[in-house]
Amino acid sequence: MVVKNKEKKKRIAHILAGMVILIHAYEKHESGHGPYLFFAIAGIVFLSVALFHHKLEKKFPWIDGVFFIIEGILSLIVAYNYVHMGKKLLPFTYALAGSFQIVVAFIKARQGVKKKHTIDSTT
Repeated sequence: MVVKNKEKKKRIAHILAGMVILIHAYEKHESGHGPYLFFAIAGIVFLSVALFHHKLEKKFPWIDGVFFIIEGILSLIVAYNYVHMGKKLLPFTYALAGSFQIVVAFIKARQGVKKKHTIDSTT
């Protein structure tokens, strides 16, 4: 039951990140500024990761950390874009979200190293 809830939370996190990136891609397309196609592809990739999260995580246990780092970097890029568009509060929101995503990625990496170390020492 606990594993199912964790899986659901991870899936929701990737879905939200994908949706936010797709919204930014749409905004970029409408305004005619910036590389909207890059953001659209990234959003679709994140939604795909969310869709196949359970299968991907079994094959590649490090995938969560990698995608949290990528999501964090994209959030920081979006924040940078908003600063240059003259937005006032929105960039801070994206910068905060991106920072949290990067912190979560490092926490996941640290947990993975500890888990691997524990498994190696018991064998």
